[in-house]
Amino acid sequence: MEENEGRQAKKSKVIRYKILKYTGISGLYRFFTRKHEASGYKLAIEEKSGFLVAHRSGTTDLQVIEHSFENDIFFSGVPEYTPSENDIMIDVGAHIGTFSMLASRKVPKGKVFAIEACRESYNYCLVNKKLNDLNNVETCNYALHDKEGTIKLNYDTEGWGHSITSVLTGEGEEVQAISMESFMSKYKIDQCNFIKFNCEGAEFPIILGTPISILAKFKFMLVLYHLDLAPESSLVQLENHFTNAGFKLRFSNVHPNGKRGWLIATKS
Repeated sequence: MEENEGRQAKKSKVIRYKILKYTGISGLYRFFTRKHEASGYKLAIEEKSGFLVAHRSGTTDLQVIEHSFENDIFFSGVPEYTPSENDIMIDVGAHIGTFSMLASRKVPKGKVFAIEACRESYNYCLVNKKLNDLNNVETCNYALHDKEGTIKLNYDTEGWGHSITSVLTGEGEEVQAISMESFMSKYKIDQCNFIKFNCEGAEFPIILGTPISILAKFKFMLVLYHLDLAPESSLVQLENHFTNAGFKLRFSNVHPNGKRGWLIATKS
């Protein structure tokens, strides 16, 4: 028992050392430790494809990592887009930051904006940025929406799938909402080469609430749509808005029930 406790204490010191050494954020260690005690999962930091990746051991984070880096499904799913080193990318629903980390390597002289509403996942995203010294990644703790102010982020049962458009478990947190127009203005983004939406239904109010003049700033848009989490919205609304903004559209990975899939919008 004492030997096991000693190993655990040593492991905690190693994790704390890594967080402090690579991030300089002392408060985050207490945050991670508290979450570990409350929910039972463990903080893990391991190397993956040349990155140090902080994640929640034994959770759906592992599935996210499996589909990231050399097994990335997003860039490969949009072969129309070839990143250039100076490109600007936006990752909406960045989770723990795996896609943003990969994107940062593809645009070493550009910029990646990693937007994550959930505070816990955002903190992991922030740590992953710091662990890997990704100076071209800007982490943003917001919920993109069609309005400003605070809004409830409804928790799913796992560490992903949280939604601002559908009540899931009854648990959640209050988060700061910002419109796409305000976000682009705040961060002085005049043009975005690639944006990925994986935000559990919020893609509908975000995109439909974005003026055509702002959509004109985007070249490639990958939208993972979730109609089951946005019952008041429709794909027709999305298609019409994109078409009016001058985008060519194609669908991919459509679920048999038609409720989920990918919509790739390319500026004509």
